[in-house]
Amino acid sequence: MLFKTSDNVEINYQLTGKGKTIVLVNGFGAYQEIWSAQVPFLNKLEYQVLTYDHRNMGKSQRTEKGHTIERLTQDLNELTSFLKIKQAIFMGHSMGASIIFCLMKNNPKLVKQALLIDQSPKMLNDENWKYGFMDYTKENYLKKCQERPRVHETYNGLDDNVYAKLMKAKKANPFNRKDNVDLLENHMSLDWRRVLEKTTIPTTFFVAKESPYYREGYEKKLEQKNSRINSFIMSPTGHVIMAEIPQQFNIKLKDILK
Repeated sequence: MLFKTSDNVEINYQLTGKGKTIVLVNGFGAYQEIWSAQVPFLNKLEYQVLTYDHRNMGKSQRTEKGHTIERLTQDLNELTSFLKIKQAIFMGHSMGASIIFCLMKNNPKLVKQALLIDQSPKMLNDENWKYGFMDYTKENYLKKCQERPRVHETYNGLDDNVYAKLMKAKKANPFNRKDNVDLLENHMSLDWRRVLEKTTIPTTFFVAKESPYYREGYEKKLEQKNSRINSFIMSPTGHVIMAEIPQQFNIKLKDILK
């Protein structure tokens, strides 16, 4: 299904199931299919599930405009409004979590609960923050963003069923990293700690013990600042927790949603 944003960009989305709504928000360069192990699971738990591809990604329209977290958040706001979703649970992976941070700031009434997968609230390291993305800092991130990090994103690869669906989606609609570097640079520059310290929205972080990108600890810093925040360390898994160990992830997810 297609939805057209206020700046005339077509967004591809899928809405399945009946019940309370949960919105799944992709990361940078990701596809709706990354949630293949969660959508049917959540449908069986009587949730209506919304997945979609960000502008310039997946099955959504390619465009040179609007490559910012703010604009992607506006896209999500407009999509949920179009679908008459007044409140939902939002679950985001990686950059998708940062879009939820932005939503928590700009439209908190829409967010009933926030579930965030392997994403630090501040990407750039400094003398007071050692929980950013790899060794990226204010001084080096613009240069480093130009090249893909030379690490294995996963720990033992993706679940076979998810992998098959994801590869099919990638082949049909390839992602051009170079055309989205401006979005990555914007994502890297943002700091959402204050939003999280002040939020009254129930918020859960899923932290990957074997993540190649983030070290543990940011979640505990946030928990100390706000009693509405809690976290789980997941293992063995790299960055894409829900697609690497989907059964283990889904069990934890079900417990949280009770």
